[in-house]
Amino acid sequence: MSTLLVAYHSYYPDFLFRKEDDSYVIVEVKGEHQIDDPVVQAKKDFASQIAIASGMSYKMIGGKDVTGDGYYELFK
Repeated sequence: MSTLLVAYHSYYPDFLFRKEDDSYVIVEVKGEHQIDDPVVQAKKDFASQIAIASGMSYKMIGGKDVTGDGYYELFK
């Protein structure tokens, strides 16, 4: 008899926005020094797959883009 090991992880995005067209976008905010990290990129790929499978879009933005007008891109 074999044993199947299953990993279970919960995922909680930083933000979940509903756009004017009633579609949703999952948003993760990372520091600029983290964006190119291989672990962060792997998590981004996984979260993007979750978003697509759920009929949503996914965006990762740098912390500097949260200030000012940078976050408006999320709603286009």
